[in-house]
This record gives sequence, structure tokens and C-alpha cells, in this order.
Amino acid sequence: MPEAAPRPEPVPPERVPSSRDAYRVALVVPRQGPAGMFGPSCRAAAHLAAEEVDTAGGVAGRPVHLVEVDAGAAPAEVARTVGALVDRGEVDAVAGWHLSSVRQALAPAVAGRVPYVYATAYEGGEVGDGVVCTGELPGEQVVSALRFLRREFGWRRWLVVGDDYVWPRATAHQAARVLRTAGVDLTAPLWVPLGSTDERVWERVVAELDRQADPRGGSAVPDGVLMLLVGSDGVRFNRAFHRAGLDARLVRFSPFMDETMLLGGGPETSRGLFASAGWFAGLTSAAALEFSAGFARHYERLVGVGGLAVPSPGTMAESTYLGLRWLADVGRRAVPGPREVDAARSAWSWDTPHGTVRLDGGRAHHRVHLAAATGAEFEVLGDVTADSTAG
Repeated sequence: MPEAAPRPEPVPPERVPSSRDAYRVALVVPRQGPAGMFGPSCRAAAHLAAEEVDTAGGVAGRPVHLVEVDAGAAPAEVARTVGALVDRGEVDAVAGWHLSSVRQALAPAVAGRVPYVYATAYEGGEVGDGVVCTGELPGEQVVSALRFLRREFGWRRWLVVGDDYVWPRATAHQAARVLRTAGVDLTAPLWVPLGSTDERVWERVVAELDRQADPRGGSAVPDGVLMLLVGSDGVRFNRAFHRAGLDARLVRFSPFMDETMLLGGGPETSRGLFASAGWFAGLTSAAALEFSAGFARHYERLVGVGGLAVPSPGTMAESTYLGLRWLADVGRRAVPGPREVDAARSAWSWDTPHGTVRLDGGRAHHRVHLAAATGAEFEVLGDVTADSTAG
């Protein structure tokens, strides 16, 4: 009979310093679920931001202490965890990259008691007290990119495939309404349960796309697929898309794609795949190169690579970084509370690795780039920011 394995020693709870000792931020990033693949990169970027803030003197003189919360749990569970930290006075702010479904549960739990920086590209419309959204909006990411692709390549008909929750549905609705006047059509949306691991689900989606793209069907033949899929869902879709040979007939565009997803899908799945975001690792400005070097150092320290190359920092990582840097920027002179954050989101600008980001009336305005996938990397094709307001 084999010897029983020893029982693991209990892990003592993390000691959270007092507010006199540190500026304590609940770092809410996913470590499981369809977005869990972004967690290691988001954590590395957050720790880089904290290090840089501390080197510059901290938040109103206090060093940053990150209290990590898994945003990959059910939204209600995340809200309970963070709400309890706020109730006990153990955090001074909440920040991180996570899905809109988590934000919708979390904002009421925080209830304007501490600042909440939502550092994710999202659908827009968040007006909660003390909540600042620093990510890109559909007009900048989807509308600008599809206008550019129509002008440069003539692609105007797009089938929509998205996860069935608030961000994909609201983004598709808003983009379709605006793009209609630019002669770009978003049609026949297919909604998939978030986190679908059954490969048959993706095979059925691809089969339906194949049917709609058949020129013998009598309707206008689409040019491509607008992907509104998160993390591992996008990876599974790209694999099924490639297996069916649809990448020879349809291009794909995603405003929620980074290098982590390209690695997950494999280089063979990147044919005809485009993405838009403020940040791509292929940017070569001094600020971008400095961020990439710092990210690599912290990724090795936090995650370890076991002899493998450190992955490129994706847009989810850079978004996490710039959200924390914004919070520290507001707190240069005094510890920022919800009132100071509400005032700053009306008009503020700060430097990021992909350029200056400006907050105006609660809306973050980014310089947005369009990129084409080449293997496991993105090649930046150009700045499409002007197309977000083009007629």
C-alpha cells in the first residue's frame, strides 16, 4: 500500500500593512477562466508599475502594496472578496484588468468608498462613483480599425462572433450603428457562452460561418469575421477556423487580441488575422522599449520561465500598467480618494508606453494602432486614431 502523501502546511494569510505604512491597492486580475491566460502578464506589469511609482516617491510618499484578487472567479465572488477588503479598511484603492461582467458586480460593492480604476478596453457607459475607466472604447478600437480596413482593402461585410456577455453585445451594437453610415456592415451575430471548452461548440460556429460565406447561398459574401471573444475562447475559435480552412476565404479582426493568444493558438492560426489596440509589443518608441524591458524583468521574477523566452507584453498587461500609473499620477501630492478621482477623470492626461492618454468627461482617448498577426507576433501597420472620428 503506497505511503500517504504528507498534508501541505496551511498558508498563512497575507499581512496587509496599515494605511500609514503603504498605499494598498486591490489588484484584480484573472488567474483562471477564459481570461486567465492574461493573469501572469498583468501581474508582472502591475509589479513593474508599483516599482516605478515607489522609485519616484510612492503615492503621496507611501510605497505601493498590491493585494492580489483573482478576477477569474464568478463576478459575485470577486465582488464579495473585494467588498470585504474595503469593509475592513484593508485597501485604499481597487485597480486591474478584468471583464465587464466583473466590473458590473464590483462597482456597486466598492460603492465609491475607495477609487476604482478599471483598466480594460470596454463598451463604455460606466458612471459609478469613484470609478475611472482608462481603457479604449469601441469607437477607437472597432470603428477606427474597420473604417481603415475598408479604405485600404475594400473589406466592408463582417460576420460577428462573440462571447455572450455585456462587452461583446454592447460593442457590436454600438459599432454597427456608427459603421452603417460608413458603408460597413456587421451582420449575423453568433453568441457563444463565455468560457466554452467543448470543441463541438466551436466546430458548430465555424460550420455556420462556412455556410454564410458560401457564395452559392444567394446573399452577399462576407469579407471577414469580427471576433469579440476573450482569451481561451478566441484561441479555440482560431484553431477551429484554421482546421476548417476558412482562413483561406475570410479575414478576421479582433479588438481583444494580444500576443498571448497568438502563442496559445499557434503560428498556423494567424493567417489573415488583424487586431487593434493602443499597445502592441512591436512599438519601438523609447517609452515602449523601456516598458518591455521592465516587463521582462518582472515576469521572470514573478512567474519564472524555466529556460523559455519571456513572452511579449500584450495589451492586457500594458493596460494594467497604465491604470496603476494613472492612479499614482493623481496621487502625487495627496492620497487620492473617490472625490479626487472623480475630478481627475473629467480632465487628465498622462504618459504611457503607447503615447499620451487623455481623460475627457470620463472617456479615455488613446492613440490606437492596427496590427497584422505574423506567427506569434503582431506587425503594426499604422495609427488608425483619425478614423475614429472620420465620416
